[in-house]
Amino acid sequence: MKNYFIGIDFSKKTFDATVLKKDEPCGLGVHQVFNNTESGINNFKKWIIKTTETNKKESILICGENTGVYSKLVSDSLSNLGYSIWLESALQIKRSLGLTRGKNDKKDSRDIAEYAIRHNDKFKQHIPLSKELEALHVLFSQRRLFVLQKKSLSARSKELNDKYSSNSLLSSSHKCDDRLIKFYTAEIKKINDQMLKIINQCEELKANYDILISMKGVALINAVALLIYTNNFKRFDFNARRICSYWGIAPFAYQSGTSLNGTPHVSKYADSYLKGLLSEAVICAIRFCPEIRNYAQKLAAKGKHPAIIKNNCKNKMIHILVAMVKNKTLYGEIKKTKN
Repeated sequence: MKNYFIGIDFSKKTFDATVLKKDEPCGLGVHQVFNNTESGINNFKKWIIKTTETNKKESILICGENTGVYSKLVSDSLSNLGYSIWLESALQIKRSLGLTRGKNDKKDSRDIAEYAIRHNDKFKQHIPLSKELEALHVLFSQRRLFVLQKKSLSARSKELNDKYSSNSLLSSSHKCDDRLIKFYTAEIKKINDQMLKIINQCEELKANYDILISMKGVALINAVALLIYTNNFKRFDFNARRICSYWGIAPFAYQSGTSLNGTPHVSKYADSYLKGLLSEAVICAIRFCPEIRNYAQKLAAKGKHPAIIKNNCKNKMIHILVAMVKNKTLYGEIKKTKN
């Protein structure tokens, strides 16, 4: 039974915390500011005991917005200490508040505490990433940045060569771009090798990685993305629909009454980069995976738009991959079982 609800608003150097009692969701609560450091977390733990007047961690629910690196230290530390810590989407909390006026960190932490009281049935315990997944996440983000920089430089270099190739004064600029492109290419390869090395050193990651890449079209980067953002398939409880929703490939209906009945569309609230990676994978899967190819052909026979066919095939891919990991079977093995 949760009797005390603590809302946390994270920032780079500090975090604001407000405690509300279960039977006083509209109260002002007790507020305090702490440094976003190890010593600040220690002071926060003492403050929790003093404010709630209890040592029972099971009676306390701590909720904060998932702000990535800013929320990581506090949420990981509290989770490892046995506290109920819930990281919720900032957009989810904002929309639940309705119309509001004004904004400051103190008010935000109180609003988050109120959100935790009213929606505690949606509570999902924060599970810190393992050191291997944490390293993969950092490398994946770094690789993503390098790929974008390389694409930008390649486009710029091509444009300069097309329009100013005859201008000898710009030869040094061309050479600089070429050097940077080669640098990023080499660094991307190093990151790929480093990610693969980390996976091979962890038996649990290696097992799921081998299962994922057994499907044609899924290679290192898509497999790593799935491992990271599903916390090695611990985050979504093997719910393929939720994973598809997170990737932005699950269609949702748009209907109201009898006059408004739009066709289902995917949500824009997703990471377009992850979705783009899967777009590359599904092209290969349609060519080489019989199950995906047959599904695409059936949709095409029904006259479906190519974009819908591609998205539905991505959806089917995720469902198959989740089933493979859950059942610990490779793609070829799952086909033999069905036959």
